[in-house]
Amino acid sequence: MMRGSSEYEIPYTGLGLGRHAFDFRLDGAFFQKIEPSGPVEADITATTELDKFDQMMHFDVEVSGTVGTHCDRCNAPVTVEVNHRARYVIKFGSTTHKTDEDILVLGPAEHLIDVREFLYESTMLGLPLRRVHEDADDCDPQVLQWLTGSIETAPSDIEEEEEEEEETDPRWAALKGLSSDGDQEEKD
Repeated sequence: MMRGSSEYEIPYTGLGLGRHAFDFRLDGAFFQKIEPSGPVEADITATTELDKFDQMMHFDVEVSGTVGTHCDRCNAPVTVEVNHRARYVIKFGSTTHKTDEDILVLGPAEHLIDVREFLYESTMLGLPLRRVHEDADDCDPQVLQWLTGSIETAPSDIEEEEEEEEETDPRWAALKGLSSDGDQEEKD
């Protein structure tokens, strides 16, 4: 398990047997700390319940909210809804490790559980498989034109060409033209 943020750690040894509720707020900073290429914008409420037994615990997570990501159709920013429920099993054992069945086993030296991984995983599993704008009119029109074959050059290629033209000093452009002509003569 990851360590380091007491905001997401539950000291389970002081809890009695039975159910204990915990609420967490997940924002873009939470996801960036775990996965730098992950969501930058997020507004997630995670309602959790730790059900403690003698030899094990169940950690139930329910996440709901929104996550900012990129549209699978046009790659423009899009906000998608996230709703997911998951149950994680935590057992007590002689050493701390994860089993092949994704059961977390906590050794006798442990006294708290860091739940960031569970919250992150529950959110990622709650993302829709296809992340697109609900209305295709909200998609980037240049990308849609390129996808339908209305234009031949991809929008990213057009932007790169425009940036290159803007960055090239006219004096260097003239020299670049001379260089290209000389190269052509050498090849002939």
